[in-house]
Amino acid sequence: MRGTREPTVPVRDAVADAHGDMVCTRRLLDLPLFAALTAALRNAYAITKGSHEAVATIFGHAEDGVRASLQFTSPVTNRVADALETPLKAVDDAVCVGLDYVEEKVPSVKLPPGQIYVNMRDCVRNIFTSALETLRLLFGGPKNQIESSPVASGNAEEKSRRMSS
Repeated sequence: MRGTREPTVPVRDAVADAHGDMVCTRRLLDLPLFAALTAALRNAYAITKGSHEAVATIFGHAEDGVRASLQFTSPVTNRVADALETPLKAVDDAVCVGLDYVEEKVPSVKLPPGQIYVNMRDCVRNIFTSALETLRLLFGGPKNQIESSPVASGNAEEKSRRMSS
């Protein structure tokens, strides 16, 4: 059931406002995995908000409350941010160094989420295939051992009798 109003588009980009001068936050949000996650969350919020007029009204009032709270607390938070600017810059620099290290050592972090999934799936599949091949070489292949066991051959004879009947 859809409401009569269409979902509203926010006037300002909240994510752009949230990270301000923090370089590490912008870099993290620019990574494809985080970009896909934030896009999915925004889309889910927009769909939920647009699902019914009552939901849109409730979300609208909640947004207005958060906006009013931010305006009310901004003089205090601005002073705190000014006082903590130097330590926050040091933290930002340290996180950026760590992010540089991760991007250097794990270049796949820059790939789209679907490609990361495919690469991980293939890697795990290759590891297990190699492990199974090693086990087959070491122990003579489990398939041959199972077929030659008396229990398996008895079950095979019984199944072949059932099939022929």
